[in-house]
Amino acid sequence: MPNWTKLTKRIERLLRLKDFPVAFKLLENKEGLTKNPWVRISKTKQTLCQFITKVRTHDWTVGITEENLATPICAYMLGFIEKPQMVKTGTYRAIKWFKTIEESKKFEETFPTLPFGKYNALIMAPLVYNPFDPDIILIYANPAQMIVLINALQYEDYKVMEMFCVGESSCADVIARCFINKKPQISIPCYGERRYGGLQDDELAIAIPADMYEKAVNGLEELYKKGIRYPIPFYGAEIDPTPGLFDAYGGKSHAKKVKKKMEREKKVDS
Repeated sequence: MPNWTKLTKRIERLLRLKDFPVAFKLLENKEGLTKNPWVRISKTKQTLCQFITKVRTHDWTVGITEENLATPICAYMLGFIEKPQMVKTGTYRAIKWFKTIEESKKFEETFPTLPFGKYNALIMAPLVYNPFDPDIILIYANPAQMIVLINALQYEDYKVMEMFCVGESSCADVIARCFINKKPQISIPCYGERRYGGLQDDELAIAIPADMYEKAVNGLEELYKKGIRYPIPFYGAEIDPTPGLFDAYGGKSHAKKVKKKMEREKKVDS
């Protein structure tokens, strides 16, 4: 088990996050919730995004089952229940979000979910307390923090960061797609997550597979050494940027360093 406390303290320091990264773990059996002495199980129904907010801002450990969720869509997305009839017919979201039932059906056909019947409970906690080995880690950040985090994930073993947006119920884009694709997933939080989860105008969400979390932290530290940091210093929009163009943007000294590095690598290969 990685030391989630040390890793999280490093990422909080480097990104100056305003709230807790969330450890997110699905359980096959509801009984698994009782094994955690800190877990709080709500006596009232709430949405998934409300529960996430309790973890990242209230500093709570929360346990969730189908019975705790206020809408069938949350339970359906997590695989706790089968596809509801109103989802099959396209009538659920057609009330508000789409012009016709046919448009609503198009949405439902692309809506990502976890497989039904595999999981029956969910536990979430602030990752900094080393609570358990999570499946994924949820981080909420502003766009500037998020691009630096993406750069960190791309620092080694580069891959293009793909973004999806189903529209409403963006939790599916982040959570379900991360589980399904085993890749970091970023999304624009939806209307519902802002209305009920309390997300602010400037916040974005990302889910990172647990086995990539250390990679993200190491990438942040390497970028920090090279001057790529948060907050990003503003150089000014009305002045000559030439003196402030550091090596990453093609300065002459950078070109010389790259040439020397290529020569060294060529000698090693030969």
